[in-house]
Amino acid sequence: MNGQINLEKIANSELRPYLYPGPLITDLLSNAGGSSEEHRRLGGYEIARRIAKQNTRDEAIQSLDDAGLRGRAGGGYPTAHKWWLVSQSESEEKYFICNANAGQAGSFKERFLLSANPRQIIEAVMTGALVVGASLAFIALPPHLSAEARLLEEAIQEARDQGYLGSNIFDTSRRLDVFVYKSLGGYIIGEETALMELMEGKVGRPRTKPPLPTARGLFGMPTVVNNLETILNAYYILRVGAEQYRQAGQTHAPGTLIFSLSGHVKRPGLYELPLGTTLRELIFEHGQGMADGRALKAIFPGGVSSAVLGPESLDVGLDFDSMREVDSDLGSGSVIVVAEQTCMAHVATQLAEFFYFGSCGKCQPCKDGTQRTGVMLHNLQRLDEKSIDRSGKILPQSLRKRTLNVLNNPVAGVSYTDTTEGLDKIRYLCEFYKYRGDCHHSTEAANSIQGLLKRFMKEFEEHTLSAECHHEGLVAV
Repeated sequence: MNGQINLEKIANSELRPYLYPGPLITDLLSNAGGSSEEHRRLGGYEIARRIAKQNTRDEAIQSLDDAGLRGRAGGGYPTAHKWWLVSQSESEEKYFICNANAGQAGSFKERFLLSANPRQIIEAVMTGALVVGASLAFIALPPHLSAEARLLEEAIQEARDQGYLGSNIFDTSRRLDVFVYKSLGGYIIGEETALMELMEGKVGRPRTKPPLPTARGLFGMPTVVNNLETILNAYYILRVGAEQYRQAGQTHAPGTLIFSLSGHVKRPGLYELPLGTTLRELIFEHGQGMADGRALKAIFPGGVSSAVLGPESLDVGLDFDSMREVDSDLGSGSVIVVAEQTCMAHVATQLAEFFYFGSCGKCQPCKDGTQRTGVMLHNLQRLDEKSIDRSGKILPQSLRKRTLNVLNNPVAGVSYTDTTEGLDKIRYLCEFYKYRGDCHHSTEAANSIQGLLKRFMKEFEEHTLSAECHHEGLVAV
């Protein structure tokens, strides 16, 4: 169907995105020497060497604090404080994890970042580990980045051969090694505690917090978990200094963010822009506007887990606090643009399936609620039938192999959604499971559907009266 947003192709980089580099990407590419000798000539491993030899950990953390670096995975947590907490721990063993296991639909920056300069990725991870006092570091990748995993492993082995990794690194008494961890992939594994559970050989399900990973993380030891872009930003700050870093972005959100722009735009791609850049500038100046001359209908500013925005929000800045002021989320910068003639009821249906399949099944309200939501969205014309949320096997079996029988039994007993009518059934069901999970998955799933219902209520109401819809939908992963 022409004009559909195929997030599966985008996520796997089958679409060749346009690249708009900023200072971080420029630095990454400028230091990409063809040989190990050329990389060292360009300053490779010098920052890690200095921290290992001169023990400048406190100065490094102070530089991150002066720069105001905030995590690029969506929460915007101060990176310096997270690293300081682990650096101050007296534990004999600490870990450092680079989480490149992005499962957010519409995010496709990791493939480029990992392959652009593998040696600098390794040094950035080494530097973070040395700053917090970790002796082991890991780079976690999803299965579809197998080629990038091989590049990283080659760079790691090269660093070991040169004495930069292993025992007595840089002719010091320090011990440090880096390993590539190939995860099972999937949306929920992007959550830091679910990833650590998987790395410990358990089922990849989120842990209850507290304790936080900085206190009790991988194998119960203090652990820093940051996404790839955050770690590259930290390394860049240590290269150029906090003052130069703060020249871009906002006072409360310094630096840049690499936006993955996709959807109904003329030029989808990766755009490294200062935090605070407006949606209007990203979409209409850099993305060259709407494809096929269609009008803008909706924007997911932080991937499908963020609350949808409308054209009236085009002048909102893309930074952590500005997004929260409009009740949405920046996420990791996966901006998905939706044009007119797109059926938002179909979008909601496919997003409900995305969140259902993404649920790990640990928290029953999350798995149960996301499936019931999907069933009702598949049956908008029959919403007022008794126990409609339990009728029919609409969705295929989940990763749990077996769904609950009561959900797939058309003659099941009375459901608690029968106390309401129409679209209120979906709205109240989302409210029920929104805050009943150990992680943010149930919250994101509920907020996404509730946001679509609120903004496009008339469209959903019309859909409940029509047996057919000939408009486009959103093709989700």
